[in-house]
Amino acid sequence: MVNKKILLVGDSVGYGRLAITAQASVLTPKGNSVSYLPTALVSNNFCYQQYAMLDTTEYMRQTLEVWRRLDFRFDVISIGFVASNEQADMLCEYCKSQKKNGTMVVVDPIMADNGSLYSGIGEETIERLRKMVAISDIAVPNYTEACYLADCQYKKEGFDVADVQTTIDKLRSLGAKSILITSSKVEGKPCVVGYDNQTGEYLNIPYREVPVEFSGTGDIFSARLLNQMLTGRTLKAAAQITMERLSALIDTYRDVENKFEGIPY
Repeated sequence: MVNKKILLVGDSVGYGRLAITAQASVLTPKGNSVSYLPTALVSNNFCYQQYAMLDTTEYMRQTLEVWRRLDFRFDVISIGFVASNEQADMLCEYCKSQKKNGTMVVVDPIMADNGSLYSGIGEETIERLRKMVAISDIAVPNYTEACYLADCQYKKEGFDVADVQTTIDKLRSLGAKSILITSSKVEGKPCVVGYDNQTGEYLNIPYREVPVEFSGTGDIFSARLLNQMLTGRTLKAAAQITMERLSALIDTYRDVENKFEGIPY
């Protein structure tokens, strides 16, 4: 049992196995104490094109103020969907204060995939998430998000060898310490690439691609990665194990009809 205090920040989705609900299902069974700070209440996955969303900015402001007065502290803060610049500013301030006590901050800059921004997300989101990446100990963008954040050209076939380190270094220049870029390819081969601030090593970790797309895969990836790292594994080892197990999980459920609901767990 790991038994760490983890704060999950992100949208709470009513229908489907997604976002902070999906992450909690991975982290809680390992003995962690999981707390929640929803950035929005969302009826269902954005992929359905129709959804209801309640902005929780004022609730977040009041909650963070109460938590400061009560001196609540977390070992890890994991941040996903951020709904506004105001939320980003609040979270950056809060994370900086928590990091003085040794808190690790993980940021998944949710905004895009397959070469384009998600439905309903505008260009202003890019600068907002650059702020979040800047305060991260580990940033976990997918390939599309990495290209937007680093202002690099997105290529459908993925990275050329020469592009990889340039993109990673641009993300590091924003302030991120360690980086993992998921859903990427180098010279057409599926891999996770990145940089481990602890070892000073650039990473290129091949994985077995299962040609099936489930919503919420990134949420499960970041939670499983965190579980592995909390046992003391390096970023590279944690990513390798996470990718192997996630590929196996996707393969197991590849025939599920409605993949918008997320991976069964």
